[in-house]
Amino acid sequence: MKKYLFIIYFLIAGLSSKAAVSTINEKLIQSFNESYPHAVRVTWLEFPETYAVNFEEEGVKSTIHYNKDGSFLSAIRYYSEEKLPYYLIASLKQKFPGKKIYSVTELSNPYEITYYIKLEDAKTWRTVKVDSDGNMVVIEKFNKA
Repeated sequence: MKKYLFIIYFLIAGLSSKAAVSTINEKLIQSFNESYPHAVRVTWLEFPETYAVNFEEEGVKSTIHYNKDGSFLSAIRYYSEEKLPYYLIASLKQKFPGKKIYSVTELSNPYEITYYIKLEDAKTWRTVKVDSDGNMVVIEKFNKA
């Protein structure tokens, strides 16, 4: 009996998750699929005023937010040094010699891109905020234990 309840539960959960996805604008889904043909682990979420899609493509984890009309609102991407533009890598290495780039969080909207770059050395962790104009500010600094 428990086995059948378990199966019924997953069938209902599967149908309800498909129903949630079907309310998302088909043109938006098609546009997303064309823009990100290699996206994997794609999940769509619907909110009262927006849609969000979480996915991974070529090792970059991303979330994109859209208005209900399908227009782009913002994106957040997580990646490593290799995906960071070269001019930023060179600037960081010059301003913070001896520090290693540990990770990058990129926030973007139609007007700007902001990078939050985690740097480390043997004794410290730092988070550097880099804005669209190339300004760099250390916003966090922690000593390693």
